[in-house]
Amino acid sequence: MSEQSRLLSPLLRPMAAPLLMVSAVMLAACGGSSSGNSDDGHEHTDIETAGRLALFDVDASQLKVLDLDSSEVLASMAMDGEAPGLYASPGSRYAVAIQRGDDRVSFVDGGLYTEDHGDHMHDYAEPPSMLALTLNDHKPTHYSPGESEGVVFFDGGDAASSKVTVFSDATLGSGSMVASLELENNMHGVAKMIDGHLFVTYRDSSITDTTLPAAVERYHLDGGSFEFEERYSQACPSLHGAAANAHSLGFGCSDGVLVIDLHEAGYPANKLSNPEGLAEGVRIGTVVANHDVEALVGIAGDRLFVIDPESETEVYNELALGEGVGRLAQGFTTHGEVFYVLGDDGGLRLFNPAHHWELITTAALINAPAEGGTLAVTVSAAQERLFVLHNQSVVEVDTTNGDIVRTIDLGFSATAIAWLGLAEEGHDHEEEHSH
Repeated sequence: MSEQSRLLSPLLRPMAAPLLMVSAVMLAACGGSSSGNSDDGHEHTDIETAGRLALFDVDASQLKVLDLDSSEVLASMAMDGEAPGLYASPGSRYAVAIQRGDDRVSFVDGGLYTEDHGDHMHDYAEPPSMLALTLNDHKPTHYSPGESEGVVFFDGGDAASSKVTVFSDATLGSGSMVASLELENNMHGVAKMIDGHLFVTYRDSSITDTTLPAAVERYHLDGGSFEFEERYSQACPSLHGAAANAHSLGFGCSDGVLVIDLHEAGYPANKLSNPEGLAEGVRIGTVVANHDVEALVGIAGDRLFVIDPESETEVYNELALGEGVGRLAQGFTTHGEVFYVLGDDGGLRLFNPAHHWELITTAALINAPAEGGTLAVTVSAAQERLFVLHNQSVVEVDTTNGDIVRTIDLGFSATAIAWLGLAEEGHDHEEEHSH
């Protein structure tokens, strides 16, 4: 695998020191803290909860689910093998645990979910549990959650072709998948599911010096299978990183960004050149987006660029982090009100996309992370809250002003975190990358 194909999550970048980085990204049927409307004859159908956190206890080799209302661990489940990356399913009910080196994707039901009872919506709070369902194809690497479907891209290897598997919260509940697609060869690729169409990377067999793809194909879902539509003619050499908002789907290329218009008939593509002034060998290899934010964010090393694909004058505008500050994690809050960047100085920078990406504040969360420490970030899909995992504690931040709400002492060393719970409608996710 090439050097670029060993990049960490597009939401997390390793420091020169071996700081472990993992992104990220919640009991009774009608009980708990709940409220209802007695006028319609249905009581206790709405549960008020901050959600739950899925965490991996590296010393005990257990996936633990912590209740944010009580700060207590509700369940501990054994998980053999390497430390997994943890992510939320599209509806935030399930934790998706990816163990790339073990060729395994597991799922944990966080226990918080909503059912449509016809005349009312009914919330449930149940004990967390591990699903019997696992995915066991070769090298699961990229996970891309969307509005209703999640996509796992399996890189494959010398003896196994790449594969794409799509699921939803509903299919996970029934122990099944939406559909899968076997590709022609192996690659370090990515796929996005948008409005019934699968956009997936393509690597021609003549490319032998890298496993990075160089093109994008489009399929549509037909029942339980995918039907080929088009391979885009615009090249995207050494493709790495992808993200979509409501208007555009962007892919990082060694020579720029390939942007697909999601509103135009036929989904046409356009190629943007790299930003001016990039150092030799530096390119946009990570793309971040939110459904409710028109611009994309492209990341090249420690430089972040707001991308306006439709601009005729300024396609790229750089976000300033401060001299000498490296990025450790970045992403959007649920509806894109805030774009956050956690720097290697321990500062959490909050930007406002709706007001020319102005800097709201820089919150001093932690001291500069030490060698051998753990850092990970997850965002609530129910409140304007962000959770930063730092070794044995979780710092909860109000993303409207950067205030620290509380610090939860875990009492164990965690290496991954994901928020699970009753999500607001229209929540959005980022692409995730597991190694």
